[in-house]
Amino acid sequence: MKKWIWSLLALTILTLTAFDFNKEDKNFIVTDANITIIEPERILRYDFKIKNTGDSRLDHIDYPGHDHIGINLAVRPDKKLTSLMVMEKYTKYRKMQFRGGGGGALLPGKEASFHLEYKIKNDAELKRVKENALGATLLILNGTNTISEIHLSKFK
Repeated sequence: MKKWIWSLLALTILTLTAFDFNKEDKNFIVTDANITIIEPERILRYDFKIKNTGDSRLDHIDYPGHDHIGINLAVRPDKKLTSLMVMEKYTKYRKMQFRGGGGGALLPGKEASFHLEYKIKNDAELKRVKENALGATLLILNGTNTISEIHLSKFK
């Protein structure tokens, strides 16, 4: 009897946790993604249009600091793009060196524009950067919590 209960408990835990590998939140849809290489500064720029199809408001919180609190976007590179970009040091995450960005609020039923810019390595071939830029994943964060991961490969 105890073995049966433990088996049922293990199956329940596995069912609840094992299938949460895809964090793509269906409430946020990337309707457009454009890549620009700014050659003189060696910058990879992403321009996104994101639609909030849910009923929750997600926007920037105004406060006197410099770091975003509230909505935050980041692009997580795949291995090919990682080899071409300047990467952040002293972090456990795969993060490209952020050069700037901005955007609006993700209001229910509305579309907003965002842009993110990252530093390209000095010896990287710019054509290869552009070819591999959409192999990355867009992260939408609320504070420090990742609420959506959207694979950009569908925009190739």
